[in-house]
Amino acid sequence: MSNTPQHSRKQPNLLFVLVDQMRHVAMGCAGNGQIRTPNLDRLADEGAMFNHAVSNISVCTPARACILTGRYPLSHTVLTNNSMLPNELPSMGKILKAAGYATGHIGKWHLSGEAYVGATQHNDFQNGYIPPGDLRHGFDYWAVHHCSHSYWNATYFRDTPEPIVVNGWEPDTQTDLAIDFIREHTPQTTPERRPFALVVSWGPPHTPFTAPPEFRELYDPATLELRENVLRPPTGFPIAHDIGEEGTREEVLREWTANYYGAITSLDHNLGRLLDTLDQQGVADETIVVFTSDHGEMLGSHGQMYKVQPWDESVRIPFVMRYPDGIPTGTSIDTVLGHPDILPTLLGLMRLPLPEGIEGDDLSAILRGEAPEIADRSTLLLWVCSALTWGKKWTDVDVYRGLGAPKGFVRPYRGIRTQTHTYVEDRAGPWLLYDNEHDPWQLNNLVETGGPGAVPPSLQRELQDWLERTGDRFEDTEYYKNLIDLETGLCTDPDGLTRCREA
Repeated sequence: MSNTPQHSRKQPNLLFVLVDQMRHVAMGCAGNGQIRTPNLDRLADEGAMFNHAVSNISVCTPARACILTGRYPLSHTVLTNNSMLPNELPSMGKILKAAGYATGHIGKWHLSGEAYVGATQHNDFQNGYIPPGDLRHGFDYWAVHHCSHSYWNATYFRDTPEPIVVNGWEPDTQTDLAIDFIREHTPQTTPERRPFALVVSWGPPHTPFTAPPEFRELYDPATLELRENVLRPPTGFPIAHDIGEEGTREEVLREWTANYYGAITSLDHNLGRLLDTLDQQGVADETIVVFTSDHGEMLGSHGQMYKVQPWDESVRIPFVMRYPDGIPTGTSIDTVLGHPDILPTLLGLMRLPLPEGIEGDDLSAILRGEAPEIADRSTLLLWVCSALTWGKKWTDVDVYRGLGAPKGFVRPYRGIRTQTHTYVEDRAGPWLLYDNEHDPWQLNNLVETGGPGAVPPSLQRELQDWLERTGDRFEDTEYYKNLIDLETGLCTDPDGLTRCREA
């Protein structure tokens, strides 16, 4: 494999690997010497890694909608978990199917709203059946559950409502299905092939933090070094109740971190199986491989757990890709990339036109080495309400503790992430400002130490430009709640989400 891409006339395949709740720093290629990710490291060596890839709205359903549509949340209208992605929007599966691709989706979906949250006799967490048709958004091959994190007691559905039971560790079976799909769509004896586009959506390392024993045993909790900002909450914030009682918290976090790393190393092993299959089928050079996550995991940093919050552990994600026919090897990119940029960038690499309505930017010229990096690029950070989920959990919003914090600590916010800074406002004004170059642990909030006047006007203008660009009203929780059908999770008034945008 040469350093310089050998441009192919074949339409490239796409293997898009999406994991759940994996933060950027949980990779060897990101400088973490404690975790074993040889296949991710190989992917970065043979392709490209974005060092500042960002989940713009760091919770599962809205983030996945950003990835598939190339739009920001107020445009695709998916604002919390269990919201519904509108069928009429152009999205990855439909676009590539129309371009002649054989499309498939394996694993977690989480985009069909409250109506498809359901239980089976095998597990009871959101494992609903999604029938063939528009709700599958252009993906023809389908081996999916709506959303489940029962990794050892899993089920999935094909084209009938009868659940298929998985024996063993769920990602292993999902990888088996993906290998079968790749082999079926890369017949070595057929000179003319139809390109494929396959999304493989693994549930780990999302909670519950668990991993196969052979991978979990690679990590000794007693020897793991926790991040410097662990159990150091911002002023006025409590330590997340899920971490346990004082005196036991570090032990709990070491155990969870070992499990988290074990799950990631297991996924890395399965990524290696997929890469080996591409090699065996002779299509590695003509296949775009992407590895990324919907959002990160706090895992005790700043005393917090899980996601949604605007700190890097929650919003900064892995984004590693390889395309030997189009991307030079060993490419390290500092240009900021947000989820809505992924789809247009892929379409750019495929030389396909961008449908109307895509809001992200095509960064493929940077990947090819045909354009310089954009040092001053930023991307939007936002959270629109005080609840994680519409629908059945909305009645619990005042006492909702699913993010590990009591009422008032999961607040609506808007912000930006640049190469060097994180700046966030809540509805009262400036809230957080970090110089990430000199304060990588985000321990010195410059708004707190220097007051609102410490915020550079350029960052304030940049955030305001984003709000104008996306038509963001930045209203309170109740305003957005009233625009959502709580039974389905579908936005009933998309125009009401935004104000008139700047031309």
